[in-house]
Amino acid sequence: MALKEAEMFYKQAMAFLNQGKIKKSIEFFDSALNIDKDYVSAWNDKGVALMELEKYQDALKCFEQVIMLEPGDNMAWYNRGYVLLILEEYQEAVNTFDLFLGRHSSKDDFYKYALYMKAKGLYFLKEYNESLKAIKKVLKKDKTFKKARELMKLIEDEKKINNQ
Repeated sequence: MALKEAEMFYKQAMAFLNQGKIKKSIEFFDSALNIDKDYVSAWNDKGVALMELEKYQDALKCFEQVIMLEPGDNMAWYNRGYVLLILEEYQEAVNTFDLFLGRHSSKDDFYKYALYMKAKGLYFLKEYNESLKAIKKVLKKDKTFKKARELMKLIEDEKKINNQ
């Protein structure tokens, strides 16, 4: 009975989230989690909602809870890396994306975006050669990826400035 109730709160939370009622969705995710503390989907989607509110530390805790409960959940690793990049925790973000990339299908768009974000993290770490390698892999997958092209230009400009 309790799990059905948690699922009902989760479905309502998702409905609010899809309507853009973020704070209301979080209330319902919390209701589901109060019933079932191991509800992986509720933790993950609450993290997504918190990202919408720019509550990145709280979102990170949600994704880390998912990883603790379900270490093989690749999307939780992706979301963790994304939030760490936003929080300017570049080395940890790069490490997280490495883990994600090692386990995720290279045919999926999330792979391309994770590779791009890894390159971005490496750029901020001033590891221009490694960043350039990653961004070239991204562009090999998608020549039209505008942000990747922009990042490649930034990397190349930095390399020229730093004579690398």
